[in-house]
Amino acid sequence: MSSLTTQVKVSNFIESSLFSQISTWQKLLKEGNLYEFENQISCCMGDLQNEISECLVKEAAEDMYLPLTKRGRQEGGRKIEMRSCTIRLASGHSVKVASPYVKQPKEGWQGSRHLLVRHWGIIAGASPGLYDKVGYCAALGPSYDVAYQTLSKFGVQMCVSSVRQLTNQMACFCYDQGEANLMLSDGENLAGKRVVISTDGGRTRIRDYTDELTQSGYKKYETPWCEPKLFVIDVLDQAGQIDRKELPVYGCRFDKEDVFELLEGYLKKLKIDQAKEVQIIADGAPWIWNHIQPMLLNLNVKADRITQTLDYYHASGYVYQLVEQMPKRINKQQRKCYLAQFKDWLWQGKSDLIVQECRAIYQRCSQEVKRWIEYLDKHQSKMQYADFKKDKLMCGSGIIESAIRRIINLRFKNAATFWDKETVERLFCLRAALLAGRWNNLIHNIANVN
Repeated sequence: MSSLTTQVKVSNFIESSLFSQISTWQKLLKEGNLYEFENQISCCMGDLQNEISECLVKEAAEDMYLPLTKRGRQEGGRKIEMRSCTIRLASGHSVKVASPYVKQPKEGWQGSRHLLVRHWGIIAGASPGLYDKVGYCAALGPSYDVAYQTLSKFGVQMCVSSVRQLTNQMACFCYDQGEANLMLSDGENLAGKRVVISTDGGRTRIRDYTDELTQSGYKKYETPWCEPKLFVIDVLDQAGQIDRKELPVYGCRFDKEDVFELLEGYLKKLKIDQAKEVQIIADGAPWIWNHIQPMLLNLNVKADRITQTLDYYHASGYVYQLVEQMPKRINKQQRKCYLAQFKDWLWQGKSDLIVQECRAIYQRCSQEVKRWIEYLDKHQSKMQYADFKKDKLMCGSGIIESAIRRIINLRFKNAATFWDKETVERLFCLRAALLAGRWNNLIHNIANVN
């Protein structure tokens, strides 16, 4: 199809479908029906978009056949022939085009054998404009059905199953390519910045299939709770607050080794070794403290630039429990005084005084109380809150608690929703990109992978 033919087709479409409607639209406005006017204009623009896109996509496919065939041979493809493939555009409209197809790819061939599909960054037959909209709505809404309704409202024609399938394919693509390769913008790094890293676990119910069958012949499954582990990398300003000019980075995996591998990949790309200082803030879980600082040291972050902080509200919870479990000889008023004193010492970074006082009070303590006291004793260096406040660092891990609620709980912890473990682990990436404000980065990088 020549450019002249395309121009004629588009001009004819505009003449027949747009100009002919102007009088009708003017009448709607005069009648006060602005809503219907806007709906008809929107539909007409959608039809025009489909017409222009279909013409230009087909024309470009024809023009690109020889150059793509040549490139395919250079990359090791053999027996390249023309085959038809269907592309769904941003509106959901389907277009059939001719694409060079590699019948015999070389060993280790990456991506689709349809060279046009690779060239245009198509996933599961969908254009970047389509999987941008579908993935965004699926990550934002509470369900695929709500995503389908949202897309339909704004003119994207797809069924619910297609929304689910495309979203899952997109999430798998991100997982295979590596989130750290797709989420960051060009040249982004943490050099000279004050960085805070936090991590914790959430909860998601999964489908764990058994070997038994139901009376209808379907596989039975159990629905255990699993703990996806989430991290956040953020930047502090000079006042010790989250720098709103910087975008956070979120990452989530079920296995702690996988989540730390993902975290390390991000930190390498972001040049964490050039950061001004790094604060680690979390609760007292050993799996956190035993991994993150050694990882940072291995990435050439100097030890004197690393600050480890135990979340104040987690530590204060142990203080409350110690006061509540005091022997009966300590009356209510005395406990109130102890609580006030302990909280004051905690803020001053004098948790050692709390430990001494409790050991004097609890002459015969239970294993649980003993564990609480040892906990405060073990983490004294991480509870120097007076110094942290003076240095304009964080004392609470609200950034990770908020992230778990927004990324995991509000989307993947719905009542009576049970996820395939492998699928939901990939979907975390899309939700994380959306809530980190990195969605456009993600789509741009996906579309330009090949």
